[in-house]
Amino acid sequence: MELKLGANIAALRKAKGMTQEQLAAALGISSPAVSKWETNSSYPDITLLCPLARVLDTNVDMLLNYEKILSSDEIEQKLNEILSVARAGRYQEAGNTLANLLHQYPASVELKYEAAGIFTVFEAVCPDATREEKKNWKMQKKELLYAVYKSGVTEYWQPAATALAAMAVLENDLEEAERLLGELPELTSDPTIIRMELYLRRGERRRAVELIQNRLLQLARQIQTCMTCLLDEKLEPDAERALEIGELSRQFESLFFNRTQLSDALKIDLYRRIGKPEEMIENLCRYLETLEVPMQSLNRTLFSAIEIKTESSEELKKLQQIIYMTMQKACKSDDYKNSPAFCEAMKKLKDSLSERK
Repeated sequence: MELKLGANIAALRKAKGMTQEQLAAALGISSPAVSKWETNSSYPDITLLCPLARVLDTNVDMLLNYEKILSSDEIEQKLNEILSVARAGRYQEAGNTLANLLHQYPASVELKYEAAGIFTVFEAVCPDATREEKKNWKMQKKELLYAVYKSGVTEYWQPAATALAAMAVLENDLEEAERLLGELPELTSDPTIIRMELYLRRGERRRAVELIQNRLLQLARQIQTCMTCLLDEKLEPDAERALEIGELSRQFESLFFNRTQLSDALKIDLYRRIGKPEEMIENLCRYLETLEVPMQSLNRTLFSAIEIKTESSEELKKLQQIIYMTMQKACKSDDYKNSPAFCEAMKKLKDSLSERK
């Protein structure tokens, strides 16, 4: 069996969110030595295997067994294959495949974290699942997130704690939610600008641009999330004021993301709340039109160094399902039932959901 120790070291280091320089410093060696390990140009001295395993949150046996390590690309590929099976309606088969994958790679924290999200997607793409199956998915998701949270791996434990806190709030376990949130570090300073200057002084302009653009994208998404929260009826009961916030959200989304699908979807319910059926139907029709036109997900002027990723079909379908169910429950008056445009829009939305199964 060929030993691919270098690939193992690289995968585990990245899972910890460490650079080659940081790993080298933790072991008291030079960073070129780590680079040589990861390219299989040389191997660590036998006396370094135990310290290396400890730093990487693993053990020597796992470190040497390359079959137990998955790269990020391999994880993405395998999970996409599982999602394809689930979208075809064979969600039980998809669930079994996912369970076998987790059993085969028990040391992969990244796999556990990404797999937790798959159970959320299952609910969106498997509407015919029983209540017991959905309950089981939720339980498995929670178990995976707690395993990631307890691993302490820098890159994943904090988002896992955040996700668990959100689940605790939904379950009304407020004490657990507060405990989890209390363990998250308070952001005291942002080293982005200092790191940018560091890259520039090294002559790494491209890396500096990527750093700033990725940080800008992260902040833009956080702002978008906050603006969406402000539209919640519990935070802003004044529908007219919420409508103004919705328009600002639409302008923001258009500026950074070259699309307004999320804002258009949110404004549909805002017009329903305010009692303007004609405007609601108009926005519903406009939203449906945007689904037929493929759009870039990022403003290329602001994010030229970031690879464009296609919109997640699962997220889009989940948003469509929410809109469809909301409209079905809320729009029962004659103002909507007697509107040909509304009936046609609802039929189009229902057909779109059927096509994405």
